Amino acid sequence: MLPACRPTEPSAPGQDPPPPDPFESIAYATTPLPSSTKVLLVAGGDDVANFAAEIVEQRELWKHAGLRDEDIACYFAKPSTDALLGDGEQLAALAPELRRCYSADPATLHAHLRALGRAAPPYLYLYVTGHGLPPLLRWKAGVDDPKELPHHLELRRGEVGRFDRHAIGLEAGDGPGLGEVEAILEASRAGSPPESLVLTPDTLAAALSELPPTTQKIVVLQACFSGGFIERPDDDGPSPLTKVPNITILTATSAARPSFGCDPGAHRTYFGGTFNRVLAQELEQGPHSPPTLPWRSMYETIRFVVETMETIDGERPSQPQMYTNVPDAAPTGAASIPP
Repeated sequence: MLPACRPTEPSAPGQDPPPPDPFESIAYATTPLPSSTKVLLVAGGDDVANFAAEIVEQRELWKHAGLRDEDIACYFAKPSTDALLGDGEQLAALAPELRRCYSADPATLHAHLRALGRAAPPYLYLYVTGHGLPPLLRWKAGVDDPKELPHHLELRRGEVGRFDRHAIGLEAGDGPGLGEVEAILEASRAGSPPESLVLTPDTLAAALSELPPTTQKIVVLQACFSGGFIERPDDDGPSPLTKVPNITILTATSAARPSFGCDPGAHRTYFGGTFNRVLAQELEQGPHSPPTLPWRSMYETIRFVVETMETIDGERPSQPQMYTNVPDAAPTGAASIPP
């Protein structure tokens, strides 16, 4: 049976009443995305604070590196009651920093990426942190072989190709949550396009493909099973993201492994916290924009540190991945550590 990141256990009846919600007076930004935007920082999960903490920290790093407020867009999901119970103090400190951030939902993010395609920036940097799942339909059915899906789910033509994909949760908005597969299928059958319901390799590749081929694209994905945005070892080969021109992709895991640090009380994920520390070290060495950073050497350092943390904590290696097809960026192709 396919694994999954373990969600936070919901609060049981009779527990302490929910604490005050510091986000009650905070509305998601609705202003048009500035055409100068080049950096998108997305905290997709709504059940812990560490995802939002990572993008707040990273926004400050990019601002210290010389980017302006209008160059950076942020996205978050307002915390659930369980998140306020588990991470209330950290969320209260983060709330003021998340004002003027957009809703971290699939429709908003994909629409903004397509808008930037029309703006044609010289580069685009996208960081997404949240929970991830392996191919959604197989995860829901509890099978590894997609040929077994018709025995477990009632599906219509084309739904396997659209929705049996790795996915990262963007839990803001009123749409179905990451694991609500029946609701996702129902909304699709009612006319909602996939890009308004899920963030998958296919939907992200379609949005990024609207950018000019000359735009350098750097995508960093911190989520369980995020390596499935690079490779599909059990399906039809490489992800469509690898066919987007001029792209570099870093993921927290391989296609079949979970990541760590996604629990209440963890101020950063293993990968996200390490990524931000390595990024800070590089930016301290001189003025940098995303396309000028040494992504290959950064990846190697991040992978080593994450692997060391996992060894110390007795966790099975998450196997961070990297892919690049950027000209003169050697070596190319996915990189991984052995099981």
